[in-house]
Amino acid sequence: MEEISYITKKNYILYIILITAIFLIVPHMIRYVNYGELILPGDKSYYHLSISEQLLNKELSVNEVFSQAGLSKTNFNDKLIIPFRPLIITPYHLIIAAFGRYIPYISLTGIMLGLLIMFGLASVFLFDRILERFKVSYLQRFIILLLLVLSPLFLQTFLMPDQIYFVIFLQLLGFYLYTSKTTSLKYLPVKYLSLIPYVIISVFGIFHTLIAVMFILGYELFVNKKYWQIIGLSIVMIGISLYFNLPIYYKYGFIKTSILSENILQSYVTDLGASEGFGIFAIILTIFGLIKTWPEKYEKKYSWIYVSCLVLFVFSFIYHQYVNYLNFIVIILSAFGLIYLLEIKWELKIIKNFTFLIIILGILFSGVSFISRVAEMPPTQEFIDAFGWIKSNKPVDSVILSHPEYGHMIKYHTQLKVLIDSNQNLIEDYSYFKGITNTIFQSRSLKEVEELMTRFNINLIFISKEMKEGLVWDKPNQGLLFLFDNSDKFRRVYLNPYAEVWEYKKSG
Repeated sequence: MEEISYITKKNYILYIILITAIFLIVPHMIRYVNYGELILPGDKSYYHLSISEQLLNKELSVNEVFSQAGLSKTNFNDKLIIPFRPLIITPYHLIIAAFGRYIPYISLTGIMLGLLIMFGLASVFLFDRILERFKVSYLQRFIILLLLVLSPLFLQTFLMPDQIYFVIFLQLLGFYLYTSKTTSLKYLPVKYLSLIPYVIISVFGIFHTLIAVMFILGYELFVNKKYWQIIGLSIVMIGISLYFNLPIYYKYGFIKTSILSENILQSYVTDLGASEGFGIFAIILTIFGLIKTWPEKYEKKYSWIYVSCLVLFVFSFIYHQYVNYLNFIVIILSAFGLIYLLEIKWELKIIKNFTFLIIILGILFSGVSFISRVAEMPPTQEFIDAFGWIKSNKPVDSVILSHPEYGHMIKYHTQLKVLIDSNQNLIEDYSYFKGITNTIFQSRSLKEVEELMTRFNINLIFISKEMKEGLVWDKPNQGLLFLFDNSDKFRRVYLNPYAEVWEYKKSG
């Protein structure tokens, strides 16, 4: 592979860190400029913000982290949702609350965004160090890291303050420490320090623990050939994970899966509608990467990549959030595919240049378009204004109906109960309540809608512009919108260009 004059072994990582910082900071800067304050993007961000805030205000106790692993049901459940769901505290929430306690002049929102950017940059750096440890050249690392930073899955992971980004950082840190050959403090090998991040990972869930074990097991099988070292660490990790998570799964049910019944292409290809998946150009490059590496498939590093890719694909098929792990492997193969296209002989140079221009623009467009989506993602200032009006003008026993993707942000900003939110885990009958929501939204029968609204004490309905433009309804008089215009049971009490609030007046 030809060298690039302005990218050297000394400065390539600086370019990557700078590009990463730009992509991770710019969307939040745009949101700050547009709204005049820091507003977290996405719905699940507010689930973690709410738990962290309750810990900071001592409404939740650190002791609950250990008591939730007991045999009795926790007293700390989500009181702002109709179905029962426990509040599961993780180390992620404890860290945010700790920063909030010791840096009180920065809001928890600012702390969450700061940690998000910091761990994103650290994850890129750790991934580079790991690749170097496996003899990947600096130019290959530059291409791998560039494709990683521009990938929608990486951007989604490190632009949305869900705790998965923290777990991925811990996975990279743990693996980096575990594969170290150096010693620290004169006698203690650095690899023993990997116990710290791996123990923390174990608290987050059994699947996260199994993924960590898979990576260190693969390292021992394909590289280090010292199998005894993994046994003790694996026993500790799995034991801790079972202690914290098995009682929770026993009491409240296992992780909900949602992808098994869906079209696999629509679940994994962003161009076909996947919210968490791979761009078509990344998939094409991955195929070329397989072509390049297949003749050397029996080499230990490639065998490890293939096995990891297969296992992570199965994990992501069970619970789609784990596609974030798969992204790191796919990016490696995509980079090899791009290098393969660079190295093969082309009959016409103009065709080669045009092909690479299309690929580069396609990859760049995927990253930039995702940044644009995050910058405009709910909640916007109009949402916050509507939530503020509800909180100031409606009674504390109100119940709000809206799209599940707005549930956590509504609860956080209004402190009122919702029928359902976007987090289906640990809710036994989530599909039932989601079905109730769809029935109310799509029904034109006043009798049916009133019966359901009364059953769950719903008196407020929050509607966004997006809900009227395809998220829920496609036509102006569809379902509940028809009843709004033709029944005096519903009255619009708040309106702005992007959000409106309707009130339901109960009979009698």
